[in-house]
Amino acid sequence: MIARLSISNFLSIDTPVEFSMLASKESQHLGRVAEGETIPERVLQTAAIWGGNASGKSNLCRVLEYAKHMVVTGTRADGPTGRIPFRLREDAAKEPSRFEFEIVVEAEGEERVFRYIFAVNGREVVEESLTEIRVVSEKVFFSRKPGADGAVEHGFSLDWWERRAVPEEERMFAKFVAKGTKPNQLFLHEAMDRNVTVLAPVFRWFRDQLVVLGPNDDYLSLRVQEAERQDLRDFTVSILNRADTGIVGIEAVDVPVAGIGMPKQVQDELRATLKEDDAGIILRSDGGARFRVFPKDGELMARRIVTYRDSKEGKKVPFETSDESDGTLRLFDLSPVFYDLATPGCRRVYVIDELDRSMHTQLTEALLEHYNGTRSKDTRTQLIFTTHDVLLMDQALLRRDEMWFIERGKHGETLLECLSDYKEVRYDKDVRKAYLEGRFSGVPRIKPFLRRTAVEPPPEAESFRLNEEPTTYKATRRKKA
Repeated sequence: MIARLSISNFLSIDTPVEFSMLASKESQHLGRVAEGETIPERVLQTAAIWGGNASGKSNLCRVLEYAKHMVVTGTRADGPTGRIPFRLREDAAKEPSRFEFEIVVEAEGEERVFRYIFAVNGREVVEESLTEIRVVSEKVFFSRKPGADGAVEHGFSLDWWERRAVPEEERMFAKFVAKGTKPNQLFLHEAMDRNVTVLAPVFRWFRDQLVVLGPNDDYLSLRVQEAERQDLRDFTVSILNRADTGIVGIEAVDVPVAGIGMPKQVQDELRATLKEDDAGIILRSDGGARFRVFPKDGELMARRIVTYRDSKEGKKVPFETSDESDGTLRLFDLSPVFYDLATPGCRRVYVIDELDRSMHTQLTEALLEHYNGTRSKDTRTQLIFTTHDVLLMDQALLRRDEMWFIERGKHGETLLECLSDYKEVRYDKDVRKAYLEGRFSGVPRIKPFLRRTAVEPPPEAESFRLNEEPTTYKATRRKKA
């Protein structure tokens, strides 16, 4: 789980922006807050983020994507770090981009809280550290910091290996890995590549538990998985049925690739690439149909997804996924996510940009209510999403500390605030109305653009003037509960 995230000098973020999933003293929906003897603080399971266009909502998701890429995939030898500094301040290009995570991780059979920090410039890693946060103390595993003159030192402080009674061979191997870590590579990535297992829980959290889904990402693997797994297929059909799509069933159908019009050259390339025991590769045809191509008994097969609807005569009529609407495909995309979120024992963190894309408000509400109905203090999944749908801004659906607003500052920088920072907001406040009136941040400052172009503008042109600025609430950063 994410407990806290701080970012500076990356994309539209300039000065440090903090996003916290630590619960406030909010008394509503107490059953939706993760608690446990080994978790020092109460952690939220949901966060919704609103904001105008070009305010930085998607960039917050891209932060997590970039951090995951750096940890899991790493950088090429002598290649750039790929960081993108804030571009609207000249000195930002000379300064590092910094990322700080506090995460709750299952390690050695218990829940533990780690702080992982790294900072990079365009060429190399200038800072990196991993610390375990305990109730009364902190335990540093390793650190890597710039020298006093600002120059990068690639020597490491390997506290965990130096201060513990570990075998000398293990200590020497850690030093060997640190010495061999390239300047542009994270030590956490290099250590896992060399099988330094003590760091595995944190690495696996980035690799396996953190899932970032963008609005234009390809969900082919999820859609094929839906048709192949009976439990997931049943759940997806129930969601599609409740959404009044008319779909009464989905199925995975296997056909030889020759039957789907695949060019022979592509078939030959796949035969040379795929082995008999391979799971296959996900492809999409020019018409939009989805396939999993895999070898079976010496033949190349294509598994496609088919949906079914009832005809007037009571027969089940098949449809290709390319026949479905964007909204229906969006439900296909999200059904595995919400199935996973509600599965006991799951610990994944789903970060979804534009959760409501192509969906009616009531559908999005229904998905959130489904997740809410499965949550308890023992739940360890998290759903963090951006949205434009202000109808979701409802205290019956979300806690005040689960609602966030992003806006663009006067110099183009991203600013982030939580509804619970506004102390004047009562439990019975119509948050949606107050937000649209501009009483919180995150509302786009739209200038009038419907005026007529004329020498003598008509009197009614005055009706296009924006209203006077409403009284705004003042945000006060909440203290940790």
